[in-house]
Amino acid sequence: MSSEWTTTFKSILDLHHKDVIYAKSKSAQRLVVKKVRKAILAAYEEQEEDVPLPTSLTKGIKQYYIQDKEEADEREAASRPREASFYKKTLSEWDVAQKLFKQEIDQYDKSEQQRKGLERSIKYRTGHARQWFDNMTFSQEEQVKLAMKKWNKEGAPEESQASYRKNNLKKTLEDFSMQIQRTMGCCVVMLMSHKKKASQTLSVSLHESEPQNAKKRFSISSSGIKEWTSTGFKSFAEWSKTEFYPSGDEDHAGSDNEDDENGPVIPEVILDDDGYAKLPTRDGIGLKGQHELIRNIFHASYKVCTGGSRPVPWGTITANSSNYLEPDSVPTGFVVKDPSHMKTEEVNCLWNHWERQSAAGQKLVRFIKAKDSDVRANIHNEERKRKSKEKRVRRLESDEEDQDQPDSLNDSNSTERRVQPAEAETTPDDVSINDRYTFLESLCKHDNYLELIDAIRDLAILANQKPSSEQHADLPTWADWSWGGSYLPEDVHTSYDVLKASLNKLRTFVISGAPSAMPVVLGIGLLYRESKRVIEFEEDEAASNTPSYLPGSVFDLQFLVALDHTVQEVLSKIVEHIERLTKEALDEDDDIQDEGEVGNKETEIEVDQQEQDWEQEQEQEQEPEQDQDQDQDQDQEEVDEVVQKGTKRRKSQASTSKSKKPRMEPEVRRSSRARQPSKRAQM
Repeated sequence: MSSEWTTTFKSILDLHHKDVIYAKSKSAQRLVVKKVRKAILAAYEEQEEDVPLPTSLTKGIKQYYIQDKEEADEREAASRPREASFYKKTLSEWDVAQKLFKQEIDQYDKSEQQRKGLERSIKYRTGHARQWFDNMTFSQEEQVKLAMKKWNKEGAPEESQASYRKNNLKKTLEDFSMQIQRTMGCCVVMLMSHKKKASQTLSVSLHESEPQNAKKRFSISSSGIKEWTSTGFKSFAEWSKTEFYPSGDEDHAGSDNEDDENGPVIPEVILDDDGYAKLPTRDGIGLKGQHELIRNIFHASYKVCTGGSRPVPWGTITANSSNYLEPDSVPTGFVVKDPSHMKTEEVNCLWNHWERQSAAGQKLVRFIKAKDSDVRANIHNEERKRKSKEKRVRRLESDEEDQDQPDSLNDSNSTERRVQPAEAETTPDDVSINDRYTFLESLCKHDNYLELIDAIRDLAILANQKPSSEQHADLPTWADWSWGGSYLPEDVHTSYDVLKASLNKLRTFVISGAPSAMPVVLGIGLLYRESKRVIEFEEDEAASNTPSYLPGSVFDLQFLVALDHTVQEVLSKIVEHIERLTKEALDEDDDIQDEGEVGNKETEIEVDQQEQDWEQEQEQEQEPEQDQDQDQDQDQEEVDEVVQKGTKRRKSQASTSKSKKPRMEPEVRRSSRARQPSKRAQM
């Protein structure tokens, strides 16, 4: 009964619903409520039926709008999608309504299919959803508009944004830069910032296009530009503070007197001369802030181990931390895992251990081993930097030589040769076996393609394989080192089906080793080179040998995207072969080591047995000699005894003493062995 008045005067309530929701202040909201009250009282007097009104009509109106708003807020919070990809494009009312009133649309679809006698089928749902959307009530329309405005403004939830940013930011920026470069011929320099939820600080970074003709990137092209970039970083960071922290407090992200909700700013992790982290203070830092400190400490040590900025592979280390960390890096029995998963007691245990390590002057964390792919990636990066530096040096030397040449050599023909480099006219059949890797690198300068070439080189070294000229019937005819054309065949440029079929052959070809992978990479490189020719084609600058079909080629941006995906798939196949060979090599080393240990043990046993046999033979040879020596000693003792007896006898006869002393016989040592006949007896 108490809700009858809201049903009776619902048209008036809905008419002013928008004014109440969008009221900028409480005073403005009160004015709207008074206006609604006045309209309801006027309509009440005109009503023929007596509908009871609440005792306090103003309070009832406020309660109606508050309850309606609370229900709308709960519905919006429960229906809001968490996937960041949902917010890629600007959301429409239709997009929001399907999420916000999904249950109502499903019920309407079910009832309509039952009313029409239709079988339960998904194909009717869209039509019924459109019918429900077109007949929404005023209140539902307002909820949809409010949710649409909020979702478009705020985007995905912060945790979803952080995850999506981590996985897609770099690739999205690179794709965007390449897209506007290919389609519009533009270069781009962008400053980006985002806030870190755990530390309440800002992250500012710069992205710029890869230079095509300039020797350096824009941000480091000169000392003045470097200073401009540094100033721009600081200015953009200050502006970003007001954007992400609109509280009016300029030092919200770094103040020492922040409230308990935000907590103090995380201290910077200071590194020693060797690059290892020193133990910072954690006073007043919350659990999430301590997680961030632990992550930074581990990352600094892993950076020393790998020589690069690769992230710490927590999943790999957790499985067997003793193979990657020195024993003193963590407490005994401590399970190493992603810091964000550590509980308070685990953080305290680890921190107390590090405090003892720091007091003893020891490193907090030391990595004795890194993930193989992280080390290999850093080696590839260093090698690429070295090659890039060598090319820049050669280019500078070439420029100096050109400046030293007389003007007669710098004519239009010379300029034309620079526009059409000699390597662009090189055909695969002109390349020697030893120069094939260099030729592949000259076809395209994309990082993914260069990484693919490095992977083939690594595979060839691991498998001890050399390049070959074997032909493969499953590949396009031009994806072979015997191809002698400067341009790809005409049908590749005129038929998109032929072009896609050729790319599909390269993508699905079975790779068994470096020799079979080389023609695949050659075909991909030739496609990249041909794409560049089509994109950069200018009729007034074209060479005389340019095919007539090149201007109308079917090469487009969609094909370049598919070509990039093919590079990734082929690279994954080669990396699988490298990992398998590496694992087999490690297993063989373990088997050889085990066999060596067994062989050493058997050799030691044989040596000990030989020594024992030799000692027994020596003892047997020495026994007769010892017996002979003993017989000689016994014979000599008998002679001495006879002589002694004769002397005593003479003394006894000459003595005047009547007493006689008993005769003392000398002790004779008796051998435990059976007595052997003496030499005299043998004679």
